Amino acid sequence: MALMGGLIKGGVDVLDCGLAPTPAMLFAMKESKAMAGIMVSGSHTPPDIAGLLFFLADTGEMDSHGEDDFERLYAAKPWLQSPSQPKGSIQSIDPIEPYLRKIAKHIGNVGRHKVVVDPGNGATCATLSRALESFGCTVTTINGEPDGRFPSRPPNPQPSTLTNLAKSVRESGADFGVGTDSDGDRALFATADGCVLWGDLTGTVFAKNELEKRGRGTVITTINTSSLVKIVCQEHGGRVIVTKVGPPAIAEALRSTPDAIFATEESGKHIWPEIILYGDAALASGKLLQIMDETRLSLAQLVDTIPKLYQLKSTMDCPDDLKANVMRLMVETWKNEDKAHISTLEGLKVEYPDLTWFLVRASGTEPLLRCSAEGKSVDDARVLLARAEKLALQTIKDAKGAIQA
Repeated sequence: MALMGGLIKGGVDVLDCGLAPTPAMLFAMKESKAMAGIMVSGSHTPPDIAGLLFFLADTGEMDSHGEDDFERLYAAKPWLQSPSQPKGSIQSIDPIEPYLRKIAKHIGNVGRHKVVVDPGNGATCATLSRALESFGCTVTTINGEPDGRFPSRPPNPQPSTLTNLAKSVRESGADFGVGTDSDGDRALFATADGCVLWGDLTGTVFAKNELEKRGRGTVITTINTSSLVKIVCQEHGGRVIVTKVGPPAIAEALRSTPDAIFATEESGKHIWPEIILYGDAALASGKLLQIMDETRLSLAQLVDTIPKLYQLKSTMDCPDDLKANVMRLMVETWKNEDKAHISTLEGLKVEYPDLTWFLVRASGTEPLLRCSAEGKSVDDARVLLARAEKLALQTIKDAKGAIQA
């Protein structure tokens, strides 16, 4: 209410969507031809963390240039000098039913699949199961009551947090399962035998399908996403653009890439830009069902059609006020190895000629460093992850030592 009160005081007319997943708000924004959208959400973060997501009229998040302009404007406090102006208005709307109709129209009926849904007690409880039912699926829902305390599992969908989804898929004989974050833009999928896949595996399946249908095009992906996306694009005549992590950077790349056909990141965000410039778990579930229906392959069989790489991840505590110095020291400390490609697009990524790599970057939402590595075997990935962790720990120690000195 505080947000809407400030907007109408500034002369802005507000359409209040109430409790709704972010994709539903974006569909409503597109339908109403609104000039912008704001979502109050904790998304995938712990329950005590929430924020504002700012969207432009094209349904993509505000990019880094817009964020810089906003911060400068906020710091200037123009409302203290501005003359009074007529107040805006608030109108309550229901985005859920129109959203469900539009999603059903995009996907159609994809056969009688059995799916387990885990919306994690988030706003997606209102839409995901109903969307899948409209596609023709038989749906079993767990953690389906909205509760901002997230009593059943953390709101960030990961293989380690979706164990109950995996169990339910196995026990119910479902074709697959899908788990989301609290506001419905991230989707991780579980195979029929209960193997929960990271988002870049299914993202690679989606990218492959789009390139096979279209014959060409550009796929947008992030620096922490598997090299599988690059490999599939090379094999199917596609081009890859790599961005920083997160929807703002992805949206910026989509806006400047006319032939972009798909975007994906390892967290489970999958974007079809002709629909909206943001992830949508229901849309991704429908697209997966379409591919399964067209190919007559299960999710596990679809994953078997792409090359095999193995990725491992870890985190370590790092205070927010140390992150900049830690990352600067890390880049200065790393001694380049022969033939390795170094990227400082975000954090430090060291990529080898065989497309194996490790990455250390600062979390944008929590006081953490995130380490990840990808190898051609689990043992290779462990070696690379250990290299990343050793480098991160040393630079955190160095940064703390510099302050104490």
